[in-house]
Amino acid sequence: MTEEEFEELKVGGMEVNYFVVCPRKLWLYVHDLRLEGLSDRVSLGAFIHESSYPHLRRRELLIDNLIKVDLVEGGKLLEIKASRKLERAARMQVVYYLYYLKRKGVEGLVGEIRFPKERRRVEVRLDEEAERELERILREINRIKSLPAPPQAEWSPICRPCAYAELCWG
Repeated sequence: MTEEEFEELKVGGMEVNYFVVCPRKLWLYVHDLRLEGLSDRVSLGAFIHESSYPHLRRRELLIDNLIKVDLVEGGKLLEIKASRKLERAARMQVVYYLYYLKRKGVEGLVGEIRFPKERRRVEVRLDEEAERELERILREINRIKSLPAPPQAEWSPICRPCAYAELCWG
């Protein structure tokens, strides 16, 4: 991906996450329909994020007013998640952070997703395959954001607890 194309396709990390979870959720989110504040699951996730790993000093590193990294510890970029149910989305979010930082000249970091409730950690590396998948996702995010209406809702088990379920299923 050229530098010019990357500049056009830059997004926030949550946009990558939401795309992987549900393109419709992404569209609603980027068009300022933000319902996360009404969700018990989001509140639980925020509590887990805030209360986990209190011994780590740096929290929420905001980069370019665009991406917000949960923690950095010993050369690892850490993302804290409440559950591994949406692990692929979390993984691609971390891949995006690593990719973004690589484009900024910061290399050699490894990502790690931590699931404190499950006492589980998943290492994330930025390799060529992950970069290709991410670049495809960034192009698709750009396409979805430009749609005049949200993509059609497609039922999935993750719809039930979703903050946006009411908009999709009534």
